[in-house]
This record gives sequence, structure tokens and C-alpha cells, in this order.
Amino acid sequence: MGTPRPRKSPTDPTTAPGTLTCAQGVIPFGPGCPTLLVNDQMGYYYGRPEVLAELREGNFTSLIELARAGQAIGIQVVNVQLMEPTLNEMELLPEVVRVLHETTGCAISVDSRDPNVVDAALAAYPHKALCNSINGEMAVLEAMLPIVAKHGAAVTGSLVYEGGVPRTVEERLYVGRRIVEAAEAHGIPRQDVILDAVCLPSSVEPDSMRTTLRTLEAFHRELGVPTLLGISNAGFLMPEPEKIDLAYLIAAVAWGLDVAMVNPFTPLLAEEIRAVDFLVGKDPYARGYLAYYRQRRKGREPVAKPD
Repeated sequence: MGTPRPRKSPTDPTTAPGTLTCAQGVIPFGPGCPTLLVNDQMGYYYGRPEVLAELREGNFTSLIELARAGQAIGIQVVNVQLMEPTLNEMELLPEVVRVLHETTGCAISVDSRDPNVVDAALAAYPHKALCNSINGEMAVLEAMLPIVAKHGAAVTGSLVYEGGVPRTVEERLYVGRRIVEAAEAHGIPRQDVILDAVCLPSSVEPDSMRTTLRTLEAFHRELGVPTLLGISNAGFLMPEPEKIDLAYLIAAVAWGLDVAMVNPFTPLLAEEIRAVDFLVGKDPYARGYLAYYRQRRKGREPVAKPD
């Protein structure tokens, strides 16, 4: 159980740890790499009545448009999630993965709580995917990690465990270490284990950001793993939440954030993430920043806008 097969890549069947792959090639992530952005808005989109109606008819137009909106500002990965009780997740999720890959070429993150759905969705993607379906509960680790290893995927680890959401840096390190050790026991290298340092909304958890920033630093120092945050939580219940999300993101990158789940319609997201990557040394000599600037000047890369 848990024997990894060769990692899927369009260019190299033994893709190195700390990468994803898609039709365009290899996408590195982790310490020292540009911040990897993941479009996390599908979980909000499928709740819209018009999108839900489309999905029930097998029409994925809105989901394709969402993925392309992210691509327009350089977001290379889309999180595919369809956990709506009235939808047939087992039937739809692998098909959405296939369609998004074929129509957009973007990299895929699979998000489901059903191990059978995760297995089918990862099998539908011909490259190295991200699995966004793991938390710190032992039952979940035992059910999901063999599937992740089977498909040679990278994996994110939510820190929710039997004790709930860990509140201190020490407790988060405890759960994170549990996830990393379980993944390595299944042959998944720790460079492919991206730990979520927990972004809580400051509107209901005042000053929680300080603990999160220290957690990012501790995960690098103590565990040597890439880090992740769901940035869309930051501005929850606040007016103009996207401004708070963006401020949180900029601070978190400076403290060691490697992968961010983001809303592609956040104003100035594309410009600010490239600016902070340059400032903290993730984009030496501003190569990425200048390339994006030149593309925008030539009109090659439109700004994503919400419906």
C-alpha cells in the first residue's frame, strides 16, 4: 500500500519534488520559488443558481471562464471543488478536471472529502496534480495518503485534527509534524507536502495573524516544508474584504508563505504579488515583475474582472 508510481509530467516522468506539472511544463513551488497562486473560487461559484443549473446539464462554461480569469493574471493552478449535495461529485469532478485541462491547460488541484472521488479525479489528470483533501485527522491520513502516493501528486495539509483547529504555534507544529511523517511513510517527500498555517478571519479572531506568521516561519525552520494559506479568509465579515486579503498576503509572503489560495478578482493582486516576490528575493533581478509589466504594456495580459 502506498507505493508511489512515477510522477506524471509532460517532459519528465520523474518530476522532482516541489513541483507541479501541466500542459505548459513544470511549476516549481516552495522556499525560494515565486509565490504559487491557486484560484480557489470554484467553491463559491458552484453555489450560484445559474452555475448550478449549468453543472446539472453537464455544462462547464462558467468554470472554464473562472479558470481563464485566473490565468489572465498569471494564476497557474485552479482548485477543483464540487462538494454540493445535489450534484453527483463522483461523476462531475473527474470530468471537470479533464475539461479544464483540455480547454485551459492549467494545473489542477483536486479538492474533495471522498477518497474515491479524489482517486478518480487524480486519474483524470495526465500530469502531476495537487491534492487539497488532507487534514491532520489520522482516519483522513490513512484513507487519502495512499491515493496521493499512487498518483504521484503533491498534497496540502489542513491542520484541523481530532482536537479541532490548533491555536498555538506549538500545536500547529504538532499537527504539521504528524502530517509530514505520515506522508513520508507513504513515500511522499516532504517537499511535496504543503502545510496550511491557518488563516483565521481577524474579525472574529483578533490578532490571530501574528500566530499564523510565526507558524509560517516555524514550518520552514522546524519541518522544512512548503507553506500555504487560504487568503480569502482574512477579510471575512469586513467591508471591502479583498483589501484585507491582499494586505495579509503581502505580509505572509515576507514571513515565508509559498502557496496562496486566492480570489483572482482581488484588485491589484497580480501586481502586488510580483512586487513582494521581488522585494523578498523570490524574483531575483525582477525578471518576473518586468516580464509581467512588459506583457501588460503590450496588452497581452488582460486584467481579470468579476462578472
